Amino acid sequence: MKKNPFILSIFSLLLLTGCWDKTELNDVSIATGIAVDKGEEKKYKLTVEVVNSSEFSKQGAEGNAPVVTFSQEGNSLSELSNKMNVGLIREVVYSHTRVLYINEEVAKEGILGFLDYLERSGHFRNDFNILITEGPASDYTKITYPVQKSPSLKVHQQIKTLLNEWGGDPHIQLTDFIEAIISKGRSPVASAIIINGDPKKGASIENNKEIEVGARVEMDGIAIFDNEKLVGKISLEDARNYLWTQNLKKTSLTIPCEDEASMENFDVRIIHSHSKLRTSYKNGKPILHVDINGEGRLQGTECRKDITKLDVFLEYEKNMEDHIKKEVTNTIQKVQEKQGVDIFGFGDALNRSQPKKFKEVENKWNEEFIKGEVEVHVDMHLLRNGIKNKSFLSDIPNAEEE
Repeated sequence: MKKNPFILSIFSLLLLTGCWDKTELNDVSIATGIAVDKGEEKKYKLTVEVVNSSEFSKQGAEGNAPVVTFSQEGNSLSELSNKMNVGLIREVVYSHTRVLYINEEVAKEGILGFLDYLERSGHFRNDFNILITEGPASDYTKITYPVQKSPSLKVHQQIKTLLNEWGGDPHIQLTDFIEAIISKGRSPVASAIIINGDPKKGASIENNKEIEVGARVEMDGIAIFDNEKLVGKISLEDARNYLWTQNLKKTSLTIPCEDEASMENFDVRIIHSHSKLRTSYKNGKPILHVDINGEGRLQGTECRKDITKLDVFLEYEKNMEDHIKKEVTNTIQKVQEKQGVDIFGFGDALNRSQPKKFKEVENKWNEEFIKGEVEVHVDMHLLRNGIKNKSFLSDIPNAEEE
């Protein structure tokens, strides 16, 4: 049968129609960060940071504010996020949100109410950082920075770089946080941040033009949750020790030459590490095992011993292992005593290896975690010692020996 070319052309045109729900870029504002505080009159105050796109253009930038923020109060983040055009001119697009700031006072009361909306909504992706703020969360959406004009994009990149270079950030995103809430063998964590300096100066355009900025956002350790509620924080150093139990990528260590009282140290760059958690029971008491292994290189030393000698090199290795063991053990015991919740995942480890045993204790796992005995085993290797073998320090007479 001969086909009618007119009918074929009409059918082809139907297939080539454009998007029926398209939105022009000129009609939208891109949100890079959102902040949640307690409202004065309503339950929440939501602040949205949107990009002033003209200031990110190499030709069109005029030195104006790189972002615009707007806040309003309500009882639901779902409603508030769709109501931002009370003050903003364009439709707000949330798919590029990089940071969710949550004020610690809101976190202490519980955050399940809006986590469900963020997970259920198709407007948010899962690749944004969850950060707990000291002071108003809205302040963090306004701290400008010379290198990265958008406050939230700056913080997002800052956290990523810190994790890759030193540790200190648990790299928790929305799905990770919700999975930890659901789990009975692990409690959620999130990064904690502070503003160093005057927030009012940091919110000024002049902050971008100063050699020493008036205010900047800094990492401040890890916020610890019991279910959905904030129960405490640990320091940045403890945050790095926490990451030793979660497969730390890279970090740098300063280790005493002799004992902890020594004023002389040697420096090690950890270039690879791997950890494994195990939980066992002995005489009815849980034993919390952490196995850490990895590799590092010597970066510098104040020690006077000759590192070309094998016994000295092995001594350095032993000092490094003892140092890591002590630090990780202290952090776990600190969390047992102060917060009393298993943020490490020892309960999950028990569930994987002995599901029947975990079933017996899952409803009281944090009580079991608190009384658990910590056993950390470290197997680290120094692979090389830089471009020099022998340190010139070993040829300098020690004043104490003269």
